Amino acid sequence: MHLTREVKVFLKSREIIDNWLSSALEYMKGKENIRIKVGGKEFVVSRWFYEDIVSLFYDKEIQGLITEGDKLIIKTKIQDFQVDDHINKEGFRFLYEGSKRGWKYKDGIVEKEGVFFKYGSWTVFEIFDEHIYNVDVYDKDVVDIGANVGDSSIYFAIKGARKVVGVEPLPNVYARAIENVKLNHLEGKIFLINAALGSKSGKIKVPCNTSTYQSYYFSTLRTNGECEVPIVTLSEVMKQISEPYLLKMDCEGCEFDVILNDYEHVRMFEKLIMEYHAKSAGIGYTKLVDKLSSDFHCELASAPLVPKEELGLLRCDKIK
Repeated sequence: MHLTREVKVFLKSREIIDNWLSSALEYMKGKENIRIKVGGKEFVVSRWFYEDIVSLFYDKEIQGLITEGDKLIIKTKIQDFQVDDHINKEGFRFLYEGSKRGWKYKDGIVEKEGVFFKYGSWTVFEIFDEHIYNVDVYDKDVVDIGANVGDSSIYFAIKGARKVVGVEPLPNVYARAIENVKLNHLEGKIFLINAALGSKSGKIKVPCNTSTYQSYYFSTLRTNGECEVPIVTLSEVMKQISEPYLLKMDCEGCEFDVILNDYEHVRMFEKLIMEYHAKSAGIGYTKLVDKLSSDFHCELASAPLVPKEELGLLRCDKIK
């Protein structure tokens, strides 16, 4: 939360949290567990849950908190949600956004049309509800850079991909991606690697524990942390597939390094789908387009409310 908004959010939380000041101070001190009092009863919640609840209440997305016996209940216009261990640990925003889109929640799992997620982020909705990666991959090999919670890898596998190799640098997000893959019984199609992608092999330190819902905008260009993971090259990743067909990249800036400095392997794919982050990389997006134009025909879709000079989606097909 930005500072000005943060103060307003904390002040608004007086309406739903009895000890709003002490809980806000615990959050600001970076504590993982926050003590809140609702209706005179004390609950210990995760910082992710606390942040989601006070922010959603400030934004008038939820109506408030109540207690029923020793249970904490979140009141929304859609339905009331009893806070279980999973919601407490992971936060409420993913579940709430999913419920607005027709995803059903039961026993820590959200489900829609036979697809299941125990852990998720905003990208689940972009991929499965908005179909941003709608491309024919039937019986094809896919490399998924920025696998996040496994959502894009699962999407490609369900669409009939022969094999999907996903690369995700954040250790806790990688572990949750594996759980999501198993939940959908796709272990035979999806192979995940806990690593960052770069034009040269090496090592990088990343956060050990990241909010799953917010993990989609993590960037190795501006990272620090206590967990060391390898940096792998595209050629190393491609050893896991037989015929490079689709390269999907959403890695918050690493696409510039790989395309500009390891193009010989990028050009081996038939199709590319990538979200470019020119502002994060500090490089003009036209440099990507110019580099790709010798082998690919690319179409650009800019992101809503964001100039194409900063962020956009490139869909590229190999020139025959």
